[in-house]
Amino acid sequence: MDNLLIVLVGVALGVIYLLPSYLAFARGAKDRWLILLINVAFGASLIGWGVALYMATRTPKRAKSLAQ
Repeated sequence: MDNLLIVLVGVALGVIYLLPSYLAFARGAKDRWLILLINVAFGASLIGWGVALYMATRTPKRAKSLAQ
């Protein structure tokens, strides 16, 4: 029973750790590969994880329309 709990906690932590990358790919973010790199390389620090989460969830800027 203890081994199952350890596995479940490990999987849950892994999902939370990679959440910004999942969101970036699910939302079709422009810089999704950069977000994945930041998430994997710097996600262990809360600052890196927060930056990746911010980049994954921000709304893309709309291009200004010239035709009015």
